[in-house]
Amino acid sequence: MPVNGKCPRCAYKAPVICFVDAAEGGAMLQAFSDLPHAVQKPFLKYLSLFKPASGCAIQPSKAERLTRDLVALVAKGYVSEQGKADRPCPPVFWVMGMERMQELAGTLDLPMKNHNYLRSIVYKLANQADAQREQHQRHQEVDGSQ
Repeated sequence: MPVNGKCPRCAYKAPVICFVDAAEGGAMLQAFSDLPHAVQKPFLKYLSLFKPASGCAIQPSKAERLTRDLVALVAKGYVSEQGKADRPCPPVFWVMGMERMQELAGTLDLPMKNHNYLRSIVYKLANQADAQREQHQRHQEVDGSQ
């Protein structure tokens, strides 16, 4: 971890702990540490999709809320979409979804307000994987019964 940090608003440089303390007691950092390691790196880039159009940095309270919301989504182990069956969802699908959103950043209506679009992308990935798993099981059942 770097010793010094830089404010994205004014370019002020100071020890990282100063920024953590200023960010409401480091609550965002605490929430961030609850994300699976694989999700942490793409999440920081994904979080930029929530940055205000004014160019200002995202508010610490909003970053914390978004982080806690994502922690809750990933921790479930499944993803759901209204009116559809829940699908098993390992952290790698959340990583793939965030990476996909970064690819689409130029076409998105920014700033994002919540994780609904990410959840939609992740649901499609999980649904495809579940369909492939079911198809594989059917083939095994058919091959095993002959």
